[in-house]
Amino acid sequence: MGIKMRKYKVMGLFSLLAVLFLSGCALHKGTARDSEILSADEYQKFEYFYLEAERMKAIGENDAAFDLMRRAADIDTTSAAARFFLAPYYLRMGLYEQARKDLHYAAETYPDNYWYNVVYANFSQQSGQHDEAIRIWSRLLKQNPDKSEINSALAEAYTAKGDLKSAVACYDSMEMAMGMMEPITIEKLRLYEHMHDMESMVSEAEKLQRTYPHNTDYMKLLGDIYLEAGRDSSALSMYDRALELEPENGYVYLSRAGYYEKKGDSIAYNNEIRNALMNRHIDVDTKLSIFSTYIVDLMKKKQELNRVDSLFAEMLEQYPQEEPVHRLFGMYLSSRKEFAQAEEQYAIATDLAPSNPENWLQLIGLYLYQEKYPDVIRVGKKAIQYVPDQNDIYMYVAVASMQTKSYDEALEMLETGLSYVDEGDTRTKSFFYGQMGDVYHASGNREKAYEMYDKALSYNASNIAVLNNYSYFLALEGRDLGKAERMSAQTVKAEPDNATYLDTYAWIFFKQGNYTLARLYMKNALDKAEEPSTELFEHYGDILFMLGEVDEAVEYWQKALDMGSESADLLKEKIKEKKYIEP
Repeated sequence: MGIKMRKYKVMGLFSLLAVLFLSGCALHKGTARDSEILSADEYQKFEYFYLEAERMKAIGENDAAFDLMRRAADIDTTSAAARFFLAPYYLRMGLYEQARKDLHYAAETYPDNYWYNVVYANFSQQSGQHDEAIRIWSRLLKQNPDKSEINSALAEAYTAKGDLKSAVACYDSMEMAMGMMEPITIEKLRLYEHMHDMESMVSEAEKLQRTYPHNTDYMKLLGDIYLEAGRDSSALSMYDRALELEPENGYVYLSRAGYYEKKGDSIAYNNEIRNALMNRHIDVDTKLSIFSTYIVDLMKKKQELNRVDSLFAEMLEQYPQEEPVHRLFGMYLSSRKEFAQAEEQYAIATDLAPSNPENWLQLIGLYLYQEKYPDVIRVGKKAIQYVPDQNDIYMYVAVASMQTKSYDEALEMLETGLSYVDEGDTRTKSFFYGQMGDVYHASGNREKAYEMYDKALSYNASNIAVLNNYSYFLALEGRDLGKAERMSAQTVKAEPDNATYLDTYAWIFFKQGNYTLARLYMKNALDKAEEPSTELFEHYGDILFMLGEVDEAVEYWQKALDMGSESADLLKEKIKEKKYIEP
């Protein structure tokens, strides 16, 4: 069932060390001097370097602080304080073993120093040294029996080790000291669930509910556990009691719906869902969470969804101005491929919450999927007025503009969108420059296209789409074929089953005159393509002709022609003359 929990959490190793690193506070008491064997002169030097390191850390001069404390530690190699100070620096440098040694030394030299031992126990726990963590946490707990967070950390260490019974015992101790509390019980329930101990789960949930007899969340939790344990009538009774006390608790309706679903009573199940959704005491976010769960469940089971349409109608009547309701309806309609209605809902959502980029992206995505390029441009430009920093929108508008041969507009969109890409986001930058290359090539400016492709690859040398387009266009020109082959080889290695990339690779070999290899890769492309394109058939025919298989070549040219190839006139001439003709 997956128990939800709130945990007592001892700060993780890196978080705790970061706090110590930035705090500027010495964690030792009194003098920083641990050794009694230093001469007065050595002690004076040690104390100078130690205190100066503390001062440098306090003002943020961490490099200087590290160097000064290193010098202090060299003077007094027995100083636990100095070694503890240096540990977070070593950790940041990736010198984990040195950090571990220093933390271990500090903790063992001063076993009663709380912070030395907390940090070392955390380090051990985060490093997977569970037995060592358990040893230190146990020592700390013995010294500080009133600190519940130590018991919680010890329980976590036992859990990480896989000793769940000992972890439960830790929580039992906490419960004896602090009384029954939800976080403790939830942790115990989680452990019992992992142990598949349903009897103990029931017992713990019953104790929690008896301790807080009017808490409806605990009633629901107990009901859920009863249901999982097969005590269905007890579960229903608990749900009913919860709803008597709190009729607006939508999650209890959802749990009671689960009871009826288990019983196979679909009518009662649907009624419970509707009760939750139509209850005006339940906030809209809770309702949408319930509704989403319900929709996903129905779709997984492939049950009829007519009732969902009815519920959406009622929800929209109840919440006509709530943008999330229209967005959820749009998502639902999209999943059913009812695109016109989905567009309408997303359009309403964008009007209600124009600063939410998700709605714009969904609406534009729908138009793009249906190749409604003018709508993509229209809505995309409107979206930019409200969410100008969404670079994806500029990309979509650019793609649509290129499809409508509005190349200048496409480039303008790409250049503007690129200005919103973070400097360190090299993959997105590469994508934008690659698209610019495609636009320039489509507009006939090949040199500028290749310049953009080179720039795209300078940001991401593994940009497969750019490598494929760049190499294919070079092959069409019969230019830089060695470079084209190297780039195309990368794409085939990355995606060996991609028919488009195999076609490019084969065509490069064709241009190089290596027709045997060209045939091998083109045949592979045809085999891998779910629906071979006219271009694949035409290319394969060209290769077969060069290998002397003229009749087979004509056969493939004819297939390309019959499928409606854009190069119909050239194909007709090839078929008529029974020979390859350069485009």
